[in-house]
Amino acid sequence: MQKSNIHNVKNSDELPKPSMIYSERFRIGIASGIAGTIVFFLSFYLSNFSDTNSTRDIGFIFAVLITVLPLALLQLKEVQRKENIDRNLPLFLLALVSSVQSGSNLIRAIEHSAERNMGALTPQLKNLKANISWGMPIGDALENFAERTGTRMARRVIVLLKMAIRIGGDITDNLEMIQKHVTELQNIEKERKSTLQPYTYTIYIAFIVFIAITVILSSQFFTEIEKVQILLQNSIDTNSNAGIFSSLANLEIKEITSILFNMAIVEAVFGGLAAGKIGSGSYVSGVKHIVIMIVIAIVAFSLI
Repeated sequence: MQKSNIHNVKNSDELPKPSMIYSERFRIGIASGIAGTIVFFLSFYLSNFSDTNSTRDIGFIFAVLITVLPLALLQLKEVQRKENIDRNLPLFLLALVSSVQSGSNLIRAIEHSAERNMGALTPQLKNLKANISWGMPIGDALENFAERTGTRMARRVIVLLKMAIRIGGDITDNLEMIQKHVTELQNIEKERKSTLQPYTYTIYIAFIVFIAITVILSSQFFTEIEKVQILLQNSIDTNSNAGIFSSLANLEIKEITSILFNMAIVEAVFGGLAAGKIGSGSYVSGVKHIVIMIVIAIVAFSLI
């Protein structure tokens, strides 16, 4: 038992520890925070040389993106790792069934499965094999495996495996039942994503329609208002009556455009989060949608 604990400590150095992940996030968070602060103050400095607030607004947006994006990408990488593990779990169970049917016991089948290429699941299987080979109880080794994978599906599989080992009986039938159960759950998840995928396109369509309307207003309607304001200014200079158009004299077109730009950014943020949750089941996956929509907004308003 002592050897297994020693090996568990040694083998854990081969894989990222939670403390290492948190320290990496801390370092990236500090670096991105400093970079975002520099961009923020630089945009304020440059806005003093511009007649509009667009430089300050765009600088603020990029400062927030620089601060948040690295941490979001790191979290997205972790989400993709877990998804890769879940995709390979049915293959792992199928390998166990094949090995047991060929005459191996469950422990030997687990050791054989660690030699196969199963993506992000392979390092965890090698760790599981090492713990078992050093004498760690199978229950503790499986629990350690579930903790390292960090996915709900993997923990469910481990619970079912431990129950199958404890109950006994025909282990092949139990493994086949678990494999079919996991495969069915993943098929349901794939069907859910394919069903909800059109709603992601709906979010993009709504955002592009908003941008198109804003561009039309700014390039057509607001330019006409500016012409009316020039006429109103001439009428004031000549003491003429402005009539019903006098209410347009103090209308700030640049402020309205700035408000519409801010509305586009807000819609990009919340629309991107919704698209990520609908499409991938995770708000972190919405970061790529947010970046795409913000870039579209900035390009569209830069052309106005």
